[in-house]
Amino acid sequence: MILGAIAAALTKYGILGLTFSSFLSSLVFIPGYASFLIPLFVGLDANPWLMLAGISIGAIAGEVVNYYLGLIGSKYILHLKLKKAKKWLCTWGDMSIFVVNMIPVFPADVVNILVGFLKMDFRAYMISMSLGKIIQYSLLIFGTELLFKFVSVI
Repeated sequence: MILGAIAAALTKYGILGLTFSSFLSSLVFIPGYASFLIPLFVGLDANPWLMLAGISIGAIAGEVVNYYLGLIGSKYILHLKLKKAKKWLCTWGDMSIFVVNMIPVFPADVVNILVGFLKMDFRAYMISMSLGKIIQYSLLIFGTELLFKFVSVI
């Protein structure tokens, strides 16, 4: 019953609903995974490129909010025991942000707040995080489409 209501709402608002859902689920204080909606939209024959644009834009915007929450929070919270986190960021930097944001169902929101807290260069952060999100959603969307086509043939 609840899933039917969610499906009806998302069908009504389409890609805009997917974008908003992706934005909300990317915020650290609103847990959720917009990627679970991908099979629904694929099943509704939504345009995969619009899906990719909508879900990526929403996720990237949500992660930027998380970064700034960390950046603002760093002014008010004492920097206790962050040596390991700083070492991790200095060692792996952009690549770690890329990988963390590429892995589905990984709590990247928390990592993105930490990156803001540690004041990583915003430009490098945006490039790494955005590429990770876009690749993650590309694989999920087009992989789901292939799976649906394969199942329909069988």
